[in-house]
Amino acid sequence: MRQPRPTSQAGAKRAIGAAIEGVAEALGNTPAVCRSSYVDPRVLDRFREGVTIEARASANGRLTQRAREQIEREVLALVGAD
Repeated sequence: MRQPRPTSQAGAKRAIGAAIEGVAEALGNTPAVCRSSYVDPRVLDRFREGVTIEARASANGRLTQRAREQIEREVLALVGAD
């Protein structure tokens, strides 16, 4: 779900918490497990710095394989794992 860019540290913290909860729900885990096992801390660091990538869901909210691969490439570039 696309959210407006936070304008404060507290807003960024809330946005990160909401994103982690959404991922945890999708994966069937707790937010703590999700954060420690599935979310690269560098992604959260980049978000706090204002650096993000654009999500590409289709009209039905699903990602095509091609979109997933593009997002994966962008995330790897985001964290410097070329």
